[in-house]
Amino acid sequence: MEIFDFPFPIEIGSVCDIDFAPDGSALSVQGTESHQVLIWGNRRLPLPESWSSPEFPFVRHLPDGRALLVDTGYSAARRENAWIINSHGQIDTNFEIGAAAVEVAALWGMVAVAYHPVSAKAFGHRIQPLQRAGIAFYDMNGRSIMGFNQEAAKYGVSIENVRCMTALSRSQLLFVPELLTIQGDEIENPVVLFDCANRRPRIFSAPYPRAEAIAMAEGLIQLASPEGWEDQIITFDAETKISQHRGEFLGIFRGLEGGAFLAQLTSADYAVVVPGAPESFAPLSMQLANEEGVLPL
Repeated sequence: MEIFDFPFPIEIGSVCDIDFAPDGSALSVQGTESHQVLIWGNRRLPLPESWSSPEFPFVRHLPDGRALLVDTGYSAARRENAWIINSHGQIDTNFEIGAAAVEVAALWGMVAVAYHPVSAKAFGHRIQPLQRAGIAFYDMNGRSIMGFNQEAAKYGVSIENVRCMTALSRSQLLFVPELLTIQGDEIENPVVLFDCANRRPRIFSAPYPRAEAIAMAEGLIQLASPEGWEDQIITFDAETKISQHRGEFLGIFRGLEGGAFLAQLTSADYAVVVPGAPESFAPLSMQLANEEGVLPL
């Protein structure tokens, strides 16, 4: 397992969220509970006037070069709390994604928002109809275009309360729901690979529950789970379910494209964790082309 520190400018307070442009430059929301700013490369940009300076906002670099900002504060969840802005900080779109978002992914022409409504309810938020989609998809004008549960219903698949989600590419998502059923039968420790192009879910079963972050490299699924060992990273073959303990690492934040994890070390320090290639088993060949339906278990 390799750990890479990376430099980026810190202007004020804590680093609340961070993402990367294709050239490797960082976008980050930084600040305090009373004032936050967007740092885009070497530029310091103001956030929207109604920004509530939440503890856990989202910032994502979009494929078209713009940025997505999401205010997850309690008051913001009842109004238009997502913005798409250009590189000059000008607002192009303002729309509502509601409460309970646990992860946001930028795709080609879409934004995917994963929801965990039970946790939001515990903090006083209302459970909204869009949260029951599990993952909701919005176009770049903020219009809702589909929900995972609606698309997966044709295969008899339903999910509840997504714990973590990672964009493997600009059209594929890998995510972990707390509950998944196929034709009413519950699947143990479910992991879902969803191709937004053909809209077909592939269902796997992980060796451990309660994943806090997930990634994939060379056909092998890697997840950070507190089960078994504290803050362990597990690599497993989705076909044989053979798994390896890859090591422990505190502060896993979320999965990244390419099989790495973003780790938050302190309020202002982040690192990229790369588990590396396992030695004892060959990866599952993930042949997605020309495959139909749900992967049999």
